[in-house]
Amino acid sequence: LPVIYNARIPPEFFEFMVIDECHRSIYNLWRQVLEYFDSFLIGLTATPDNRTYGFFQQNVVSEYTLEQSVADGVNVDHRVWRIDTEITQAGGRLEAEELVEKRERLSRKKRWEQLDQEIDYQGTQLDRSVVNPSQIRTVIQAFRDGLPQMFPDRVDDDGAFQVPKTLIFAKTDSHADDIIRIVREEFGEGNEFCKKITYRIDEDPKSVLASFRNDYHPRIAVTVDMIATG
Repeated sequence: LPVIYNARIPPEFFEFMVIDECHRSIYNLWRQVLEYFDSFLIGLTATPDNRTYGFFQQNVVSEYTLEQSVADGVNVDHRVWRIDTEITQAGGRLEAEELVEKRERLSRKKRWEQLDQEIDYQGTQLDRSVVNPSQIRTVIQAFRDGLPQMFPDRVDDDGAFQVPKTLIFAKTDSHADDIIRIVREEFGEGNEFCKKITYRIDEDPKSVLASFRNDYHPRIAVTVDMIATG
Protein backbone atom coordinates (compact mmCIF):
# COMPACT_ATOMS: atom_id res chain seq x y z
CA LEU A 1 0.00 0.00 0.00
CA PRO A 2 1.23 3.53 -0.69
CA VAL A 3 2.34 5.64 2.25
CA ILE A 4 -0.10 8.52 2.69
CA TYR A 5 -0.45 11.44 5.08
CA ASN A 6 -1.37 10.56 8.65
CA ALA A 7 -2.31 13.42 10.97
CA ARG A 8 -1.29 11.35 14.02
CA ILE A 9 2.23 10.92 12.61
CA PRO A 10 2.94 13.99 10.45
CA PRO A 11 6.11 14.30 8.34
CA GLU A 12 7.82 16.42 11.01
CA PHE A 13 7.19 13.78 13.75
CA PHE A 14 10.84 12.65 13.93
CA GLU A 15 13.92 14.85 14.13
CA PHE A 16 16.13 12.04 12.78
CA MET A 17 15.77 8.35 11.88
CA VAL A 18 18.34 5.56 12.10
CA ILE A 19 18.16 3.05 9.24
CA ASP A 20 19.74 -0.30 10.02
CA GLU A 21 20.97 -2.43 7.09
CA CYS A 22 20.44 0.64 4.93
CA HIS A 23 21.80 -1.08 1.80
CA ARG A 24 18.48 -2.98 1.80
CA SER A 25 16.09 -0.60 3.58
CA ILE A 26 16.07 2.25 1.08
CA TYR A 27 13.85 0.57 -1.50
CA ASN A 28 10.18 -0.18 -2.20
CA LEU A 29 7.84 0.35 0.76
CA TRP A 30 10.54 1.51 3.17
CA ARG A 31 11.72 4.09 0.64
CA GLN A 32 8.25 5.64 0.80
CA VAL A 33 8.44 5.74 4.59
CA LEU A 34 11.83 7.47 4.51
CA GLU A 35 10.66 10.01 1.94
CA TYR A 36 7.44 10.68 3.87
CA PHE A 37 9.21 12.01 6.94
CA ASP A 38 11.05 15.33 6.94
CA SER A 39 13.97 14.35 9.13
CA PHE A 40 17.68 13.69 9.11
CA LEU A 41 18.60 10.14 8.07
CA ILE A 42 21.45 8.09 9.53
CA GLY A 43 22.18 4.86 7.68
CA LEU A 44 24.09 1.91 9.13
CA THR A 45 25.50 -0.86 6.96
CA ALA A 46 28.50 -3.14 6.70
CA THR A 47 28.03 -3.70 2.95
CA PRO A 48 27.25 -0.42 1.17
CA ASP A 49 27.07 -0.31 -2.62
CA ASN A 50 26.94 2.53 -5.12
CA ARG A 51 23.17 2.87 -4.74
CA THR A 52 23.57 3.26 -0.98
CA TYR A 53 26.14 6.01 -1.41
CA GLY A 54 23.89 7.65 -3.98
CA PHE A 55 20.85 7.66 -1.69
CA PHE A 56 22.84 9.37 1.07
CA GLN A 57 24.49 11.77 -1.41
CA GLN A 58 27.90 10.25 -0.64
CA ASN A 59 27.80 11.80 2.82
CA VAL A 60 29.81 9.34 4.92
CA VAL A 61 29.88 10.72 8.47
CA SER A 62 31.69 7.77 10.06
CA GLU A 63 33.58 4.80 8.67
CA TYR A 64 35.17 1.82 10.38
CA THR A 65 37.14 -0.22 7.86
CA LEU A 66 37.79 -3.95 7.93
CA GLU A 67 41.52 -3.26 8.06
CA GLN A 68 41.11 -1.11 11.16
CA SER A 69 38.83 -3.65 12.84
CA VAL A 70 41.42 -6.38 12.23
CA ALA A 71 44.16 -4.16 13.68
CA ASP A 72 41.93 -3.50 16.71
CA GLY A 73 41.30 -7.22 17.24
CA VAL A 74 37.56 -6.86 16.62
CA ASN A 75 37.58 -9.08 13.52
CA VAL A 76 39.94 -11.69 12.12
CA ASP A 77 41.55 -11.25 8.75
CA HIS A 78 40.42 -13.32 5.77
CA ARG A 79 41.78 -14.95 2.66
CA VAL A 80 39.83 -15.59 -0.53
CA TRP A 81 39.97 -19.13 -1.93
CA ARG A 82 37.98 -19.04 -5.15
CA ILE A 83 36.51 -22.19 -6.69
CA ASP A 84 35.09 -21.83 -10.20
CA THR A 85 33.75 -24.44 -12.59
CA GLU A 86 33.12 -24.25 -16.32
CA ILE A 87 29.39 -24.47 -15.70
CA THR A 88 29.29 -21.61 -13.19
CA GLN A 89 31.21 -19.46 -15.67
CA ALA A 90 29.59 -20.42 -18.99
CA GLY A 91 26.42 -22.34 -18.11
CA GLY A 92 25.49 -25.65 -19.68
CA ARG A 93 23.12 -27.47 -22.00
CA LEU A 94 20.52 -30.21 -21.53
CA GLU A 95 20.22 -32.19 -24.75
CA ALA A 96 16.95 -33.05 -26.44
CA GLU A 97 15.46 -36.44 -25.46
CA GLU A 98 17.62 -36.46 -22.32
CA LEU A 99 15.95 -37.81 -19.18
CA VAL A 100 15.95 -35.19 -16.44
CA GLU A 101 14.64 -35.25 -12.89
CA LYS A 102 12.07 -32.57 -12.17
CA ARG A 103 11.31 -31.42 -8.64
CA GLU A 104 8.21 -29.78 -7.24
CA ARG A 105 9.39 -26.61 -5.50
CA LEU A 106 7.11 -26.94 -2.46
CA SER A 107 6.35 -30.64 -2.11
CA ARG A 108 9.86 -31.79 -3.16
CA LYS A 109 8.25 -34.56 -5.22
CA LYS A 110 10.50 -35.87 -7.99
CA ARG A 111 9.65 -37.29 -11.38
CA TRP A 112 11.61 -38.17 -14.51
CA GLU A 113 10.75 -36.54 -17.81
CA GLN A 114 12.22 -36.67 -21.31
CA LEU A 115 13.06 -33.29 -22.82
CA ASP A 116 11.38 -32.39 -26.10
CA GLN A 117 14.14 -29.96 -27.07
CA GLU A 118 17.56 -28.90 -25.92
CA ILE A 119 17.75 -26.32 -23.16
CA ASP A 120 20.62 -23.92 -22.52
CA TYR A 121 21.02 -22.50 -19.02
CA GLN A 122 23.23 -19.86 -17.45
CA GLY A 123 25.44 -20.22 -14.41
CA THR A 124 23.15 -17.83 -12.53
CA GLN A 125 20.31 -20.37 -12.87
CA LEU A 126 22.23 -23.10 -11.04
CA ASP A 127 20.63 -24.36 -7.83
CA ARG A 128 17.54 -22.28 -8.48
CA SER A 129 15.77 -23.45 -11.63
CA VAL A 130 18.49 -25.95 -12.62
CA VAL A 131 20.21 -28.45 -10.32
CA ASN A 132 23.51 -29.97 -11.41
CA PRO A 133 24.74 -32.35 -8.66
CA SER A 134 28.04 -32.91 -10.50
CA GLN A 135 28.82 -29.20 -10.29
CA ILE A 136 28.13 -29.19 -6.54
CA ARG A 137 30.27 -32.29 -6.12
CA THR A 138 33.15 -30.73 -8.07
CA VAL A 139 33.13 -27.68 -5.78
CA ILE A 140 32.96 -29.81 -2.61
CA GLN A 141 35.80 -32.02 -3.84
CA ALA A 142 37.96 -28.96 -4.60
CA PHE A 143 37.18 -27.57 -1.15
CA ARG A 144 37.99 -30.87 0.56
CA ASP A 145 41.25 -31.35 -1.32
CA GLY A 146 42.32 -27.73 -0.76
CA LEU A 147 41.76 -27.71 3.01
CA PRO A 148 45.27 -28.91 4.00
CA GLN A 149 46.75 -26.11 1.89
CA MET A 150 44.35 -23.53 3.29
CA PHE A 151 44.85 -24.64 6.90
CA PRO A 152 48.28 -26.30 7.19
CA ASP A 153 48.20 -26.07 11.00
CA ARG A 154 45.09 -28.25 11.35
CA VAL A 155 46.96 -31.54 11.75
CA ASP A 156 46.66 -33.30 15.12
CA ASP A 157 49.33 -35.33 16.95
CA ASP A 158 48.33 -38.49 15.05
CA GLY A 159 48.87 -36.81 11.70
CA ALA A 160 45.16 -36.61 10.90
CA PHE A 161 43.74 -33.42 9.41
CA GLN A 162 40.95 -31.79 11.41
CA VAL A 163 38.30 -30.17 9.23
CA PRO A 164 37.81 -26.60 10.49
CA LYS A 165 34.38 -25.36 11.43
CA THR A 166 32.84 -24.44 8.09
CA LEU A 167 29.64 -22.56 7.26
CA ILE A 168 28.23 -23.03 3.75
CA PHE A 169 25.57 -20.65 2.42
CA ALA A 170 23.04 -22.30 0.10
CA LYS A 171 20.72 -20.51 -2.30
CA THR A 172 17.56 -22.38 -1.29
CA ASP A 173 16.50 -24.96 1.26
CA SER A 174 16.51 -27.63 -1.45
CA HIS A 175 20.02 -26.55 -2.49
CA ALA A 176 21.09 -26.95 1.16
CA ASP A 177 19.83 -30.54 1.17
CA ASP A 178 21.86 -31.30 -1.98
CA ILE A 179 25.00 -29.81 -0.44
CA ILE A 180 24.63 -31.74 2.83
CA ARG A 181 24.19 -35.07 1.06
CA ILE A 182 27.24 -34.50 -1.13
CA VAL A 183 29.40 -33.21 1.74
CA ARG A 184 28.68 -36.35 3.78
CA GLU A 185 29.50 -38.54 0.79
CA GLU A 186 32.72 -36.78 -0.21
CA PHE A 187 34.07 -36.56 3.34
CA GLY A 188 32.94 -40.10 4.14
CA GLU A 189 31.18 -38.95 7.28
CA GLY A 190 27.78 -39.46 8.89
CA ASN A 191 24.89 -37.19 9.74
CA GLU A 192 26.60 -35.58 12.75
CA PHE A 193 29.46 -34.29 10.59
CA CYS A 194 27.33 -31.94 8.45
CA LYS A 195 23.96 -30.47 9.41
CA LYS A 196 21.50 -27.92 8.14
CA ILE A 197 20.65 -24.86 10.20
CA THR A 198 17.41 -23.39 8.88
CA TYR A 199 13.84 -23.19 10.08
CA ARG A 200 12.95 -26.27 7.98
CA ILE A 201 14.63 -28.98 10.03
CA ASP A 202 13.31 -31.60 12.44
CA GLU A 203 15.76 -30.56 15.16
CA ASP A 204 15.70 -27.32 17.16
CA PRO A 205 17.73 -24.85 15.04
CA LYS A 206 19.06 -23.07 18.13
CA SER A 207 20.35 -26.35 19.58
CA VAL A 208 22.07 -27.25 16.31
CA LEU A 209 23.62 -23.77 16.15
CA ALA A 210 24.83 -24.10 19.75
CA SER A 211 26.42 -27.46 18.93
CA PHE A 212 28.08 -25.97 15.87
CA ARG A 213 29.59 -23.25 18.06
CA ASN A 214 30.60 -25.29 21.09
CA ASP A 215 30.82 -29.03 20.29
CA TYR A 216 33.15 -31.00 18.07
CA HIS A 217 30.30 -31.96 15.73
CA PRO A 218 28.98 -30.75 13.40
CA ARG A 219 32.14 -29.68 11.61
CA ILE A 220 30.21 -28.26 8.66
CA ALA A 221 26.89 -26.40 8.81
CA VAL A 222 24.76 -25.41 5.83
CA THR A 223 22.32 -22.52 5.98
CA VAL A 224 20.36 -20.48 3.42
CA ASP A 225 21.64 -17.12 2.28
CA MET A 226 18.56 -14.88 2.47
CA ILE A 227 20.17 -12.34 0.15
CA ALA A 228 20.62 -15.00 -2.51
CA THR A 229 17.00 -16.10 -2.31
CA GLY A 230 15.48 -12.63 -2.22
